[in-house]
Amino acid sequence: MRRPRSLRWRLTLAFASLAGTAVLAASITTVVLVEHAVWDPIDAALEEEAETLAELGDAASAGDFSRAVARVAEEEVFGEGKSDGKFVRMRAVDGRELAASGVIPAALAEEATPAARATRYATIGRGRTAYRIIWYEAPGIGWSEIGVRVGRELRTVRRARLAIGASAALLIGTLAFLAWAMTTRATAELGQLAVQLETLEASSLDRRLASGRTPEVDRLVAVLNRLLARLETAVGHLRRFTADAAHELRTPIAALRAHLEVALARGGTPDGYRDGLLDALEQTERLGRLAGDLLTLSAVEAGAGGTEVVRLDAVAREVADFLVPVAQEQGRRFACENEQPVTVCGAPGLLKRLVLNLVDNAFRHTPPSAAVRLAVRSDDGSATVEVYDDGPGIPAAELPRVFERFHRGRGATAGTGLGLALCQEIATRHRGRIVLESASGAGTRVTVTLPLADAGAGG
Repeated sequence: MRRPRSLRWRLTLAFASLAGTAVLAASITTVVLVEHAVWDPIDAALEEEAETLAELGDAASAGDFSRAVARVAEEEVFGEGKSDGKFVRMRAVDGRELAASGVIPAALAEEATPAARATRYATIGRGRTAYRIIWYEAPGIGWSEIGVRVGRELRTVRRARLAIGASAALLIGTLAFLAWAMTTRATAELGQLAVQLETLEASSLDRRLASGRTPEVDRLVAVLNRLLARLETAVGHLRRFTADAAHELRTPIAALRAHLEVALARGGTPDGYRDGLLDALEQTERLGRLAGDLLTLSAVEAGAGGTEVVRLDAVAREVADFLVPVAQEQGRRFACENEQPVTVCGAPGLLKRLVLNLVDNAFRHTPPSAAVRLAVRSDDGSATVEVYDDGPGIPAAELPRVFERFHRGRGATAGTGLGLALCQEIATRHRGRIVLESASGAGTRVTVTLPLADAGAGG
């Protein structure tokens, strides 16, 4: 498989191609300008002499052009002299030579009638024998040929071409080298960035990449650093979930095994097996609740669950309808108060879990004689969920720890210790906050504040 070319090589090739095209076009233009600068004055002088010759020949007697040709041949023009460096010749329409002066180049000695009768120029020969020639039509006579040696001018043109070509090649090479150097410097930052990324491990996600020297690389570094922050958070959640699961599942699993071993050790009677199985069932249920709470908490931390507009009052009414039979069985007074529709943006399942956990927590941690009240209202752009019970309250020493994971109050025999921690995570995910107020003998009030849908829909 063909190895793809590096970015540095591609950038250098592209820049060198563009620069080479521009330099080549400029070189060709310069060569053309130099040639015009050299030949235009000579061509103008030759054309002027050709016009003079035509006028003199027209005034001369028919067939006598010798004096006109000799006169023009003696005039000084550009080139290398007026005797051996210049020639003049008149020809008739049929190609006959009417008059001539000077040494005619061998290349023109036997030349036939030109195909084109219009004025034209040419350079023939090489070195010192090179001539610049004009063919000029003389109406009624034929045409004239005037040439002058231009060896020096031809050398000048060739030297100019060579100098311009060498300069162009040197310039293209220099630009290609500069392009290579610049792209090497530019891609060096990418190489350093790759080296930093290669050294990152799962245990070092707290490291951040160093800023770049250019805005483009600096922006890439910022994006990668944000990605590393998200990865660090996700790995942190995974580690905490693994640690929590390993720590908390050990106890119910050990208890389940112990109950099963005791049931097997008793043996013999159905009642013994039944008691052992009931104890095992209780531990299994606790294990299931713990696993479910851990998975839910991990999902909330990871940002799982879609977002939509939710009727929070309807969620509270649904939870209340679900728990009314439980309250009736306990002989507990339970009320749900909804003044008006209250809408928020969030995950319906998580918001339902939030309300259910708060009310269930009040049911499980207060005696049946304690009344529980659930209220949902809106006030000043915020939605409020309030759960109040007139139970024994929570000791002041335990209040700072009520939202800690796996914290269970003194005397608690049920629950996983994750209920309030899960409620706090759900409230935080919905850009809200949760506050617990309690005192011994004065009951407990838990208040959750969330932004209303109109206030938070754009978040």
